[in-house]
Order: sequence, then C-alpha cells, then structure tokens
Amino acid sequence: MSNRLSVKPGRLEAWVVGKSTWLALGVIAVAFAERFVYADSCYLNPDEASHFDQARPSSWLDSYRAALTQAHPPLFILVLHGVLFLGRSEVVLRLPSLVGGTVALWLAFAWLRRNLGAVPALAGLGFMAFSPAAVSASTEVRQYGLLLCFVCGSLYATERAFSERSIRWAIIQGLFQLCALLTHYTAIVAILSLNLYVLLRFFADGLPRRILVTMGVSQIVLAVVLACLYFGHVRGYIPFGPGASMDYLRNYYYAAARETPLGFVWRALSGTFSYAAGERRLALLLMAAFLAGLAALLAGRVQSGKSLMLLLLAPFAVGFVAAAFQVFPFAGSRHQTYLLPFLAAGIAAALTCLHRRWAVLLLLSGAVLAPFWVTRTAPENNRQNQPIGDMAAAITYVDQTVPYESPLFVDYETREVLRYYLTRNDTSMDILRSNVVVEEQQGRYRVVVPQKYVWAFRPNEALEQVNESARALDVPSGDSLWVFSAAWYSAPLASRLPADEAREGKEFGLISVIKIKRQ
Repeated sequence: MSNRLSVKPGRLEAWVVGKSTWLALGVIAVAFAERFVYADSCYLNPDEASHFDQARPSSWLDSYRAALTQAHPPLFILVLHGVLFLGRSEVVLRLPSLVGGTVALWLAFAWLRRNLGAVPALAGLGFMAFSPAAVSASTEVRQYGLLLCFVCGSLYATERAFSERSIRWAIIQGLFQLCALLTHYTAIVAILSLNLYVLLRFFADGLPRRILVTMGVSQIVLAVVLACLYFGHVRGYIPFGPGASMDYLRNYYYAAARETPLGFVWRALSGTFSYAAGERRLALLLMAAFLAGLAALLAGRVQSGKSLMLLLLAPFAVGFVAAAFQVFPFAGSRHQTYLLPFLAAGIAAALTCLHRRWAVLLLLSGAVLAPFWVTRTAPENNRQNQPIGDMAAAITYVDQTVPYESPLFVDYETREVLRYYLTRNDTSMDILRSNVVVEEQQGRYRVVVPQKYVWAFRPNEALEQVNESARALDVPSGDSLWVFSAAWYSAPLASRLPADEAREGKEFGLISVIKIKRQ
C-alpha cells in the first residue's frame, strides 16, 4: 500500500504538467463564462454610457473627436465604434473588454509558463482568472480589458524576443506597447518597467544588436506618439487641479499634508492587494504569497530569477513615484489594472519554493477554494447592485407614467445613462454633441440637468436644484415635476430625501423615479 501511495503523487504531477495547456484552457473557459454572465446581466453605469455616447457618432472622425473629450487615449472608443455594427446591447458594448480580458489570460499563462514552469503558471492564471479586479476589467465598457491584453502581450513578446533572438517578436512587443499606450495612459508605468527589465536582461544575458536596435526604434516611435498625445490631448482636454473633473482621484495620490511617505506606501500596498483580492483578509494572504515569490526569485529558484524579481518590483516603484508627483493614482483602484500580471507572477513564483508534489497539491487546493473566492467577492459591475431588470422596469414605469414631452429632471451621471436607454437605437442621435447644454430631447422626453454642474444629486440640494431648473423653463408653480436618478456608489435618491407626504417616489434598486410639485 505504501509503495502505491508513493507512486500516485508522481503520476499526478506528471499529469498536471502534461495537461497544463488543456487545464489552462479549461480555466479560461470557466473565466469567460463568468465574465459573460456579468457582462450580460448589469445595466450600464454612467462611465460606460458616456463611452457609448462617444463611440456612437456615425463617422470615424466624429468618434475620434468625441474620444478626445475623455481622459483616455482614443483607441478604445475607435474599437467600440467598430463593434457597434454587431448591435447596441449591453453585452455587445462590453465585447471588446470581454475578448481582450480573456485573451490576456492566455498570454499571461504563456508568459508565466516560460518563466516559472507549468504548475506556477496555472496558479498565476487562477489569480488572473478570478480576481475581481481582472473580472471588472473584462466586463465593463472601459479601456481596462484591452489594456490588460496589451500589457500581457508585451510581457509575452518580450520573453519570446529574448529566448528566440527574434526580430519578429521584438516588433510585436513594440506593437503591443504602442496599443497599450493608445488605450490608457497608465500603460506608461508598465512600459517603463518593461524597458528597465529589457536593459537589465541585455547587460546580463546579451542580445543581438539587430534586436536591440529594433526595440530602440520602437521606443522612439512610442516617445513620438506620447508627445503627440500630450500636446494634442492631455494639455488641451484633461482638466487637473482642485475642483477639476479629475479631482476625484486625489485620494489615490500621495499628499504630504495628509500622511507620511511610509504611511502612503502601506496604504497603497494594502489598497492595491485589497482591490485585486476583493477582500482585505485575503489581501494579506496574497501579499504574503507575493513576498514569498520575490524571495524565491531572489534565491535563484528559476533561471533569470533576479531579473524577473526586479521586473515585478519595477511597476511598484514607478507607480509610487507617479503617485508622489500626482501623475497616476496608486492606492487600490481600476487605474492599476496593468499591475495584475505582475501580481500574478509574484504569487505564482511562490510555488517555486516548494517541491513539485507539494506545489501541485497546493494548486489543487486553490482550485477547490476558488469557487468560495468567487462567491464572496464581486466585480465593480455587480449584478446584485445593478441588475439589468431594474433599469428595464424603471424605463417601462416612466413610459407608462410620465406624460410624453414632459421634462425629466436628472443629474449629469443620470443623463449619460438615459442617453443610452432612451436613444440607443435612435440613429438621429449618432452625432457629435456638446455636454454643455442643459436640456436635450431624448426619445419622448425633454431631459434637463441643473444649470450649475451637478454630477450626482445630493439629497439636501436635489429638490431645490430641480425647482430652479423648472423655474428657468417657466414651468408653472404647482405643476408636477418628474425626477429620474440612477444612483451610483450610493443609496437610491428617493430613500435619502427628507420625508414628505406630498411627494411620490418609486425605487427600482438604485434607481429612483420621483414626482414632486413645482415650488
């Protein structure tokens, strides 16, 4: 009996390694199914709806011009514009992120397997597949799914260029980096980190001059593109400073008046791992695994381990510097999506400390526990909070209750959402428009926002702001006013207003439809 028991683990290890490709594809299939369910079950949040609004103009040039009004490079909006020929449902709009985030899983696995071996690579893939941060990136109408794909592609192509001394892969690496830069500005952190790694590997392992020249030319092209983006987009279209639209990120930067440098480092690290794990207690476990992985690489458990360790540390160092100068946020938010493959590599490297038998057993234990992780955490587009049925019910209620051509009073975040749900199939709205106007026709209703910019209604100010807007429209005193609020990151507006028997309100999850009398 003891001899049979001693043989079985060896067979299990050989089976896992031999079937690692199929196991990885199985994990990716499960991850895709999970992502598809989320993508098809949540209504659009205001940021997602605004991305649709920028992509919907009938011409590519107008979509490009609309893309310049946001705080990101234009590639995602152009990709989304091209996808609209498939339809305009929520799941179609999320298709670029869904595909990009899924392809990223395979690229990450392939990169990890080349560096760490099959068993650690499967562990890293498991993290990438079920981390709520990675799921969020793959299920939103945002740039992060594509960004994740291009960053993982850059890492994989770099490894192929080194191992095969291949100009072709050096060119592919440059193309991936270019696409990442054109997708999101935080890609700069990953690009700088990867370039530091390339220089280190060049001096440590050597590289044919033709490949180094090819990579150098790629970096020159990236620098030119970045300069064009800076002078053509960032300086003219992205408002910074107190009170500006980007001011909401201030909590993710370092501020000397608020904390010490060490205090910010700890807050950034704990926030980063908490965001990736979805739960603070699990974040501490992932942090410990990441540190163990760095120790294993430093100890030389794998070839080029020290170089890989510096690659995993580089985005943290660059990210901290960027946050210190308030360039990019770095304290646990979606803006650190580029960091996920680096975290996966550190966690995977921890398995190289173990004998393969124990590594396989730990991997299988993780597979058993993964469903508990998935059920206890959720991506930011959470179908429990934003079920698509709530929006459908709210729109039906408005259609049945609010007289046609009546003004619907909304805040700015709700206007973005209603533009999609009231006009997504109205091709007359497929034009480049200004967000400065306070009243616009959306389907059968006149949608009105306060003259003073109000992103989200506050309960102590909302009714007065609505009445001010009604007076500006010469709505007679005593007439009924209809307020529509699609709350985001807060309780529904109707439940937060002071009690008033004369007011009628109906809630659909976070969505409120409120009827008041004009004061």
